[in-house]
Amino acid sequence: MKKIFTTLFALLGMTVAVNAQSTVDDIKPMLHSQVIVFDNYTGNGTVDRVKGSLFASNYVLDLNGGSIATNKGSINLATMSYDNKGTMTPLEYQADNITPAEIEALQAKYGKYGTHINSLRLKDKQDVIAIKPTAGSKIYVFGQGNNKSGTACRVPKFSKSADMSNPLNAGPTGDWTTMNLYVYKFEVPSDFEGETPLYIGTYNGDAFFSYIIVEANEPAGTPSVEVGDLLYDEANKLYYKEIVCTPADFLLDPTDPGSYLGVTDVYYTTDGSEPTTASTKYTEPIKCYKDMTVKFQAYFEGEICEGATNEATAEFKFNAPTLTVDGATATIATEYKNATNYYTFGGAEAVAGNTFTATTSGTFTAYTEIKNGDYATWKSNPVSKPIYVIDPINEKKVLTITGTAVESGEYDETTGLPIYEAQDAQLLVNGKDNDPCFYLVPDAKFSCIVDAAYQIGEQQVYLQMDKPNLTFKVAEGETVHVKVVVSKNSCKNITSDKVDEKKTYVNVDGTVYGNEDITVENGNIIEFDMEAGIHTFQKYSGTGNIHVSSIEFTPTEGAGIQNVENAEAAKVAPKKVVKNGQIMIGDFNIAGQRVK
Repeated sequence: MKKIFTTLFALLGMTVAVNAQSTVDDIKPMLHSQVIVFDNYTGNGTVDRVKGSLFASNYVLDLNGGSIATNKGSINLATMSYDNKGTMTPLEYQADNITPAEIEALQAKYGKYGTHINSLRLKDKQDVIAIKPTAGSKIYVFGQGNNKSGTACRVPKFSKSADMSNPLNAGPTGDWTTMNLYVYKFEVPSDFEGETPLYIGTYNGDAFFSYIIVEANEPAGTPSVEVGDLLYDEANKLYYKEIVCTPADFLLDPTDPGSYLGVTDVYYTTDGSEPTTASTKYTEPIKCYKDMTVKFQAYFEGEICEGATNEATAEFKFNAPTLTVDGATATIATEYKNATNYYTFGGAEAVAGNTFTATTSGTFTAYTEIKNGDYATWKSNPVSKPIYVIDPINEKKVLTITGTAVESGEYDETTGLPIYEAQDAQLLVNGKDNDPCFYLVPDAKFSCIVDAAYQIGEQQVYLQMDKPNLTFKVAEGETVHVKVVVSKNSCKNITSDKVDEKKTYVNVDGTVYGNEDITVENGNIIEFDMEAGIHTFQKYSGTGNIHVSSIEFTPTEGAGIQNVENAEAAKVAPKKVVKNGQIMIGDFNIAGQRVK
């Protein structure tokens, strides 16, 4: 049965910023050639994607949001090669899709963009972006295909529908060679006019991309434009970007080099009006000290070149400050000049400052404000980290989940059964109200199980382990025995006859603890010991959903053979803990007595 989860943000007074979402109606028509560098959107793979975000000067819409990455290799347009663990290797491509001459032309034209990582994920209809190109445009996608070959190649898929149905390009065939880091070409069909969205996903699951180059069919004499990197004028104490325009040769017939007549003159405006010969003539790079759009129009011998327009937008985006958390104290540092750091904690108003010491647990968020003289004031991307102010466990704590599963009024499209959501869900400690001094749950999700065959007792609501979402502390020199009880369907395939499919695991600090003895008739219990430190439960990615019924934390001292057996059952080697100069775990006689 399909389940629905309710997210609660009030456990620690947490707040969530909601961004206004854009739609395909907000995408700018891609009438001219564009180079989309995904690093600029993902901050080199460090800035979270948000559903409904526009980027690349509003030429691209992130339809669903999705993943980012920093470990999927990088592509260098200057050499048309990729970095595979320090080794530069030529890009892969299909000979019937792109010719070697096209590769050389792309390298010569766009090599100045250099090396960028494959930071943006696309995944079929689950993770899609959209653009509005014109007919005949050529789209070159540079990305990483996880070394797949044949029909399993992970390459871009193009469609007129957001659900990626009726793709406009054929999928890979059995004779396709290995596609690890590659360039893929797609030609836009004749019925695209710059207003129809083109949706881009992938064939065969996750693939990550660094660039998309769109070469549009442009009228004769269309100038090319490029926005430079962020620069700083030391003399005037100002940040700026330069827009460079390259006037084009004017050919009577764009397909015939012999029809060349000369180089066009280009005029531009910065106020949104259309350029004329009375506007400013372009002679040198245009310095922009604030977000600005510059429009260009080509003329030849005083006569307008019809359709030979272009525009460029200088957008100023700044990296998040560096945030360091040491215990309960956070420190903020920025790389920018003319800058002031701000922070928020616990839903309070933003405060200027570089340090903060918390008295309760919560999420600390910082950003930088950059003032550019009288021209503009910008905010950097934000950065967040949790601050843990947690009392170490010094007595037995039992964390339980309460709540009721209620029908949401919606139904599963496949089964026709009602969809349930958690009502009045809360975490209790020793049967009482939650105790934020004992644990931290910044973003709890609760799952509903209404099938009695999979419930623990008659429990309907469970803590959903879907990301790092529960943190606790063990004092120096101490050990805590942890007992996790999960629902009876918290494994890959509870009804399977295969032993390998009937395992359940939990993940704490990246270490996996598990149990293979789970059946429909009994709940699964996983036990292990944790030593000193701050520890965080995470989802174990190798299984399905983990639904936690309860967690017991019991301080141990001289637990002897019991601790060794628990560690072995959980597939974790017993660890040694030193207390008062003596080893407390692992050195015991058969009676469970500590050996000095």
